[in-house]
Amino acid sequence: MSSHFFFDSPALFRTVLEELPVGIYLVDREQRIRFWNRSAERIVGHLAHEVVGRMCSEQLARACDEQGHALTGDHCPVSATLRNGQARKATAFYLHKQGHRLRVRICSQAIFGGGDAVEGAIVLFEEAMEPSRSQAADSVYGCLDAVTGIPSHRLTRAVLSEWIAGMKESRQGFGILRIRVLGLDEFRTRHGPKSAIPFMQTAARTLRHTMHPEIFLGRWGEDEFIALLPSSNPVATAAQAVMVWGLVTNSEVRWWGDRFAVQAVVMHTVAQPGDQLERLLNGLEPTHAAPAGRAVGLARSTASAQRG
Repeated sequence: MSSHFFFDSPALFRTVLEELPVGIYLVDREQRIRFWNRSAERIVGHLAHEVVGRMCSEQLARACDEQGHALTGDHCPVSATLRNGQARKATAFYLHKQGHRLRVRICSQAIFGGGDAVEGAIVLFEEAMEPSRSQAADSVYGCLDAVTGIPSHRLTRAVLSEWIAGMKESRQGFGILRIRVLGLDEFRTRHGPKSAIPFMQTAARTLRHTMHPEIFLGRWGEDEFIALLPSSNPVATAAQAVMVWGLVTNSEVRWWGDRFAVQAVVMHTVAQPGDQLERLLNGLEPTHAAPAGRAVGLARSTASAQRG
């Protein structure tokens, strides 16, 4: 096969785009999706036949920033590229077909027609980091939680105790987040004891796909997770708590054709040398018993109060 034939073959160019290890999609001037490659399918779970021909806003307008704000209008890098022809790079959080959020890097580039007219855009995206994992959990057989695939409560408690003991030598603290999914008792009562499993799985996937790999994430209670942050900076810990809340509560679960938003509250503190395990846990205990319908407002007020 001659090189001339290769460069003149649209079919081969399409094959190359399909096989590249980065997500690629093309939109026209009206933001209708015209192409969606296999890596895009792998990253966000939506197959090409489910998205090609649909408006970009139908499929990807649910992308958000780390505070959970939707990337639409002037805040959408693709819309900005279509408007002025300039390339854009951004970090966003896409909603996977399974309902969890994942951090992605986006690069949008204009496609020009005759003259300087913008006829569409090509968008490249890839997951910004590998899912957060625990090296300790990987090396200890049977210590992963069967429901969520993250470290079990027993291992998480052991790791937390180890981090606390390590402060005596390092003289450095660390941040703690306690993430509680709300409203599951009521959901179990209505739909059965196993109905809460998808909510915990979705929350765990969102946390694993948006947290830095250095953060330890583990199962804590029936409806809870704990995350341990290497940083002892209280501002950074508070900011991480706000980000976690925004992304978890922008995840969703599909249950028998209906969509349910994940409701959560995030508590946080910073462990300092000399702190004891039980005191830290008592400090993280939620001091409320609000119904799930009030979870959004409650989580905002909790994060705001602790941030101050």
